[in-house]
Amino acid sequence: MGFSSVRLSRNTIADRIQNLTKTWTPGRNPMPADFYKGGVRLEEQELFRLPQGILLLESAVKLPDSFDAREKWPDCPSLREIRNQGCCGSCWAISAASTMTDRWCIHSQNKSQFSFGSYDLIACCHHCGDGCEGGNLGPAWKYWVERGVSSGGPYNSQTGCHPYPIDVCHSKDEDDKQFKCSRKCQLSYNQTSYLRDLRFGREAYSVAMDEGRIMEEIFLNGPVQASFKLYKDFKAYRSGVYRHVWGPFETGHAIKIFGWGTENNVKYWLCANSWGDDWGDNGFFKIIRGENHLDIEGNVHAGLPDYSKSAAMFDLEY
Repeated sequence: MGFSSVRLSRNTIADRIQNLTKTWTPGRNPMPADFYKGGVRLEEQELFRLPQGILLLESAVKLPDSFDAREKWPDCPSLREIRNQGCCGSCWAISAASTMTDRWCIHSQNKSQFSFGSYDLIACCHHCGDGCEGGNLGPAWKYWVERGVSSGGPYNSQTGCHPYPIDVCHSKDEDDKQFKCSRKCQLSYNQTSYLRDLRFGREAYSVAMDEGRIMEEIFLNGPVQASFKLYKDFKAYRSGVYRHVWGPFETGHAIKIFGWGTENNVKYWLCANSWGDDWGDNGFFKIIRGENHLDIEGNVHAGLPDYSKSAAMFDLEY
């Protein structure tokens, strides 16, 4: 019987691989493995990759052996937040919105806080993908530049224009949901209209598949969005530096990289996941760095905010 025909319980994965993992520790996460979803269309990656950005200060950058964006920009609280994509393959949108939020604060020199929601990307960016059925990184950043993204808080919250619309899974057979694009904020959000709530990017770009260039981008401009190949064993991650050791390939998964370091002589990327703060290491994880493990360095995207642009300036029609 093949891996794909076996439904694994939440602790069976850890039991199977505990003698295989040399750099990380597996264990029981609170949800069954099938409830943790990916959502990146890896087969479309090259088609939707944005042009590479240029780091003008490259020759002057001296990179430290370890780096944590939370320490460099302590006044940006979003760097310590973990989002939860719930029962939806929206990691591509969630990690993009989270990274946009970090960069909005960082490039304002910690003077401006704006929590980008992922609703616009999921429901309105039709060329990004298909909502909960998965999407692509590049188009999400391009949408930020061209159409803007509204604010949004967690599921069922009164925070922001569009709070996240999907709860966690409650059954293994729960269907992914579809959403209608809405140009109106929730009734409890009376700070401004949808159009005035939108915030824009100035440029969007990919980062070269190079360990040093990715590190430079993070060090200078803040966290980046990346994707990798999601295998079953990742769902049992609890601590350490993840390296795939067992299980079937499932799909692509998008996350946020915000730092790097070395643990027991193993180089890693420091990342934020979107499966809630009770998964993994309080929602965070480390993964092998410098080997393009599972293509973690092959699809990296980011962008820079524009604090002067508004929907009215461009007479955008919604």
